[in-house]
Amino acid sequence: MNNNGFIQLIVIVVMLIIILSLLGVSLSALFSNKTLRDNFKFVWDSAVYIWNQYLVGPAEFVWRIWVDYVWKSFTAAMERIKEGNNPVSPEESLP
Repeated sequence: MNNNGFIQLIVIVVMLIIILSLLGVSLSALFSNKTLRDNFKFVWDSAVYIWNQYLVGPAEFVWRIWVDYVWKSFTAAMERIKEGNNPVSPEESLP
């Protein structure tokens, strides 16, 4: 199992904390700041509202198209290859 991505994420987080510390930023003071929490809550609530009101319908439409026309065809072709058949024409065998 390849854990390089997870290890890189841990290294990036540690480096970010070190950089913030060298710049004099206190994470505990940052997260206990009421104005900062209110601002993040406002941005999050706005993003959720925009997603629910405007974007969920088009996203579901695109997702259904992706699954029906791309994913199902792709997985069917991969199954045909695994069985030793031609991925485009199931009647023909691969050489």
